[in-house]
Amino acid sequence: MNTLLRTATLLCALLLLSGLYGCAQMKASSKPYWVDPQAPHPSSDAVSLLHYAAYARKMGGKQLAEETERLRLAYTVEKTDFRSLQYAIALSVPGASVADHRRALQLLEPLAQHGDNRDSELRALASLMLVYLTEQRRLEDGNASYAQKLREEQQKAREDQRRAEELEKKLEALKDIEKSLLRPGKETGRPK
Repeated sequence: MNTLLRTATLLCALLLLSGLYGCAQMKASSKPYWVDPQAPHPSSDAVSLLHYAAYARKMGGKQLAEETERLRLAYTVEKTDFRSLQYAIALSVPGASVADHRRALQLLEPLAQHGDNRDSELRALASLMLVYLTEQRRLEDGNASYAQKLREEQQKAREDQRRAEELEKKLEALKDIEKSLLRPGKETGRPK
């Protein structure tokens, strides 16, 4: 009876383990929500993140804010390279704020460093994103500088225009005074 009980217990344990293994396989084979259902399953995490970048670029406004918050919470729980890159992608979509771009840069810098045992594809993707965001930031800073100079030049041009209009009015007033002094029939102050 003891052997029968052990055999039954072992059989139940094997069935339970095979069931869990099957569930794990089903979960592992399911595609991430950002991958087109008709597309083939991404061959690596880096490819999956490229799909995610295309997915995130299509989002806007409230949907993007909700997705970014969802990823922020997921990143606080699971600080993996994959999750860091995914969060950085959501923070760096076109139209994101300067603060979001800065946060994305902070996430990417440690991932892009060489010499550690990180996934080389994820490190390469992080390096590419880091270069892209750094260059974008440099261009935005340059644009801000040019915009400031343009505003200053426009202000100076408005002031010059205002001065020119004032001088034009004074000149017209002087011409009117001169005409009134030179009208016939009026004394100009000269002896006759």
